[in-house]
Amino acid sequence: MKRPHILWIMTDQHRFDALSCTGGLPGMTPNLDRLAQDGVLFRTCYTPSPVCGPARAALKSGCFPPGCGAVKNWRNSRDGIEWLPQRLADAGYDTGMAGKLHLFPNDRSYGFRWKALSDAPYSVYAGEDKQSQYIRWLREQWHGKDPVPFFDGDESAYNTDLHRFIAGSGFRSKTEHETVWTGDRALEYLANRPTDRPFFFFLSYFGPHQPYLAPSPYDRWADPDEITLPRSYYEDCMKGHPVFEATCRALRSRVETELTEYQVRRLAAQYYGQIRMIDEDIGRVLDELRRQGLYDDTMIIFTSDHGDHLGQYGLFFKGQMYDSCCRVPLIIKPAGKGQTGRTVSQVVNSLDLYGTVLDAAGDDGWKTPQTEAGSLTELLADGPEGPGEARSIVGADRNRAVCMLRRGPWKLIRLATGDSGHAVYELYDLESDPEETIDRYEDEDAADVRARLQPELDDWFRVQYSRYPK
Repeated sequence: MKRPHILWIMTDQHRFDALSCTGGLPGMTPNLDRLAQDGVLFRTCYTPSPVCGPARAALKSGCFPPGCGAVKNWRNSRDGIEWLPQRLADAGYDTGMAGKLHLFPNDRSYGFRWKALSDAPYSVYAGEDKQSQYIRWLREQWHGKDPVPFFDGDESAYNTDLHRFIAGSGFRSKTEHETVWTGDRALEYLANRPTDRPFFFFLSYFGPHQPYLAPSPYDRWADPDEITLPRSYYEDCMKGHPVFEATCRALRSRVETELTEYQVRRLAAQYYGQIRMIDEDIGRVLDELRRQGLYDDTMIIFTSDHGDHLGQYGLFFKGQMYDSCCRVPLIIKPAGKGQTGRTVSQVVNSLDLYGTVLDAAGDDGWKTPQTEAGSLTELLADGPEGPGEARSIVGADRNRAVCMLRRGPWKLIRLATGDSGHAVYELYDLESDPEETIDRYEDEDAADVRARLQPELDDWFRVQYSRYPK
């Protein structure tokens, strides 16, 4: 069978429900909604880790962060990883990417022949700006004036001005923004790629990761007065929940103290405006595929690395095992015709995109002893659905790592409190409590669920604990 072209589109910090077709604002994502109508929408997908670098390393390696070594941002991955782009290149694909890759060391190719890199534009952490082709381009647009101090000013405001840190100062025009730059680079690749082989292209947008504030007209696309914040923003529903108290209480206190309710709604509106901008840019790339007659012959994947609380529980950002952080959008349009708006409700993990892509490329040797990924190929082929399950892990310190197991409607969250054998837990029934505010761990009516899930999660964590890099 003819091997498909593969386009993998990724956003950063994009909530699972921030598409119009998954309950987001009407008209926000018309291009992604159309993609869902042409393909398969996975409604219950989880990331292998709710932090940028670990999630991206996991997705490209087929291993959870302890296995691939990237247990925190800017942490170098292990040697010997079988990176997805390299396997595809070895199989005869032309490989390219534009936007945020966020793998370290960041001067390696990871199997990409063609790279237009736009990792973090600031220098305050790991100096990613020095490898950024977007920063070099923007410096040229500004006739030599350095944009990095502007980015650094926003990013350094976390301890002094939380609103500025989240929103940014909006100093770029639309044509200067990395969203448009990233789409332009994708169009450049499609116009100049070799046509004697199939392509794999990774199109990776930095947003809607903060700074949320997009340029005009997207900064006013959503009206803050029409934004409804979740109940958990107003009511401290998580008092006494041990994982929340240990990992989230300090940030909730800061948000309550430093941001007004209107500011929180305005930040949410800015977040949605940036998603509207990204969707419009994705539409440019999909239209080019159609213009070249490649759309039907291309497998197209859309997902995100993780979500964002966006006011839920009185929080922002990522890094926890609640759905607002660790559940992600996922759409897959297989190559060919015949998939018309099908929806899959089974619980899945985006880690399995590793095997799904390699299956489509005809690589039948990807499942090795080190690979922890599975594949969604059978579900794409309209295979039978079950309750499904997903696991996720986050934490640079394995003695304080948080992990979770979701099976069917139940989710068990585990926070390590010492070595691999000591922990506290929270248990949620997402069928009756989709906002995850009622901890059932001590509930005798849920004792049988706890008895099934806890030993499994403990055993899985012990394996992950043993794989942490020394």
